[in-house]
Amino acid sequence: MTEVVGGLASKVNKLRDRLDALENGHTGDEDDDGKDDKHDRPAPWVVFTPPAAAEDRQYRKDGHDPNWTLDNFVGWFNVTYVGLAGGPAKPIPECWRDHPGLALEVATLAYSWRRANIGPTANVRDAQYWHHTWRPGFAARLTDWVHAHCLDGRHRDIGAPFRADRFAQHGTTAERLRNGQQPDQRSA
Repeated sequence: MTEVVGGLASKVNKLRDRLDALENGHTGDEDDDGKDDKHDRPAPWVVFTPPAAAEDRQYRKDGHDPNWTLDNFVGWFNVTYVGLAGGPAKPIPECWRDHPGLALEVATLAYSWRRANIGPTANVRDAQYWHHTWRPGFAARLTDWVHAHCLDGRHRDIGAPFRADRFAQHGTTAERLRNGQQPDQRSA
């Protein structure tokens, strides 16, 4: 009886692995020689080039931190998910880092999108859940974190005061923008 159950368990595990591979778009054609980093590969349903991330193999050596990932995600989100004028899908305002609650939401939104759509953890169900639940929930809460003027590009302090993030060595993106620098420029 133990042998029969063990054989059935083995077959179930193999079927589960095959099902996961099919759901995640893996065809079995991936290179195992290290040339193709599976951790950076977008899933087949990601029809647009995904935002660059500090965690991507090609950018790791450049010393980018998660703030760079978030800046790229915000830019990508704003050209991908903004809806009709007056609709609920608003762009993430430039001053998002000045609003601590919004900064935390943007971070989890970005990294949950990556988890659902990039690398071996990519799963079509998680990607659809992100679109169905997380993105609309974020869009609905956006006005909880910022003043209406922020959505029009005219920042106003509201809610929790600005806080420097744990990665800021030379000021936050918002501070660099206020000083006339580009988001990825660091002052000496």
